Amino acid sequence: MKKLAKSGKNSFTLLETIISILLLSIIISGFSNISSYDNFDEEFMLLNKIENSFNLSSYDSTYIKSNQKLTLKINNIEEKDINIKKIEYSDEKIRLFKYEL
Repeated sequence: MKKLAKSGKNSFTLLETIISILLLSIIISGFSNISSYDNFDEEFMLLNKIENSFNLSSYDSTYIKSNQKLTLKINNIEEKDINIKKIEYSDEKIRLFKYEL
């Protein structure tokens, strides 16, 4: 009878397969827990709504409106006072200001 030549190791063992699957599942679950794309759509929608409100000058009760006086110094000689309107939107993640003349 002919002797079969010894061949090198060509396949994974069961233990190596289980370890590979375990490492792959740890990596995938780590990336899924780190990513914050779940909340991305809500934040984008909120920013879009705020931008539209600022562009259309239609502010609801979530905006704080105040009038302020701004003093400009021109060439350190002349002072000029300007009245401006400040519109502010603020929540736990976003704080935006808009100034109007």
